[in-house]
Amino acid sequence: MNLVKSSQGLQLNTPGIGKTLVFTPNTEDDALILERAAKEGYYYPLMALKHLSALSTGLTGKTNVFIPNINDYKTNSFQQVVVFVPGIVATVERRPDDVLAITRLDLSDEYKSIARGSQQKPGVYSVTKDGDAVKVVFRNNGRITSKDDRNLVISDTSYMDPEAAAKEAVKRLETLLGGTAALKCDFDLFYSPLGSKLKGMRNYNSVVVSKTYGFSGLLADAMEQSNNKNGVVWASERGGSVVLTQALISLAAKNISFQKQNHIVKMCWATSDPKPAFQAAIQMGMTADKNLLRSNSHIKAALSATIGNAQRAADKRDPYSWDDYGRELANGTMATNTVIGIGVLAGGAATGSPLLATMGTVTGTLGALQFAYNRIKSNMGGR
Repeated sequence: MNLVKSSQGLQLNTPGIGKTLVFTPNTEDDALILERAAKEGYYYPLMALKHLSALSTGLTGKTNVFIPNINDYKTNSFQQVVVFVPGIVATVERRPDDVLAITRLDLSDEYKSIARGSQQKPGVYSVTKDGDAVKVVFRNNGRITSKDDRNLVISDTSYMDPEAAAKEAVKRLETLLGGTAALKCDFDLFYSPLGSKLKGMRNYNSVVVSKTYGFSGLLADAMEQSNNKNGVVWASERGGSVVLTQALISLAAKNISFQKQNHIVKMCWATSDPKPAFQAAIQMGMTADKNLLRSNSHIKAALSATIGNAQRAADKRDPYSWDDYGRELANGTMATNTVIGIGVLAGGAATGSPLLATMGTVTGTLGALQFAYNRIKSNMGGR
């Protein structure tokens, strides 16, 4: 999709077809970033340009067009709307000559990182040890290494270059992927050069973190292309959980299946709610790591994990068992007060019930843990 220089600005759509759509001079630099990224095969910049180009058929009937002030829109000759497309927000004016002028273009951070150059490209890298050094090589085809049982780490978004992300992953390999992977030190890395950390409650719901949409689109492509390989492990580190979750949700929406490939999804120190990732992975036939639902330590995630892990234990197809659940209760992995609360909910008790009062008297004791465990197990049909 090429931009054409015209007297009115950079024209996006094909001249002579539909309404004329142009980027005004103040948005041309960002428009060129989008064009360059789209030509290099990046999914979201290409989709953004396609969405904007589609405006040449008119603004009506477009679900992503928002009119800020309907009265001004009807009475003024300069009719202004805001258009939401993947990873960007564009302000578009319909001018008296019926030209649609994009007067403001707010790019998500991943587009800016694409423009920084090849040393910081988002995507898949191969990582190996070369003596004491870490060797990091960008995979131009966007795919993971073509091997069964391949391990891939989705790095945190804070690293300024892929080498820094790889070095940190190497330090954490035993936790991320297990002892054998740490000894081999031969894995793939998915790098998202946002340049900042995704932390805090505003990032807990990964669906609303629009600044990583471009990265997750690339990861989703890599994952879809790998469904002819068996035993691939997708393990996110910290804020990489947001990118991984968005990719999994995208693939689940396309009804992609990994039913026979035994792919595994893991999260370590997740900054987002792991439950949507779990649900998407299960829908596609992937295997969820036993610790997935409690990979985020926030109390909301602990509450969700207690319910979710009970459901997992009751599912005989899931590797997570009632023994795992009992051990987590006994060693304090799941917060006692959260477990007690869910024990009541699992039994269908009302807030003011005698059961709640009884459980309140034993909170914090081993007896409370066992009581809650047996209660949930019984209600989930476990044996």
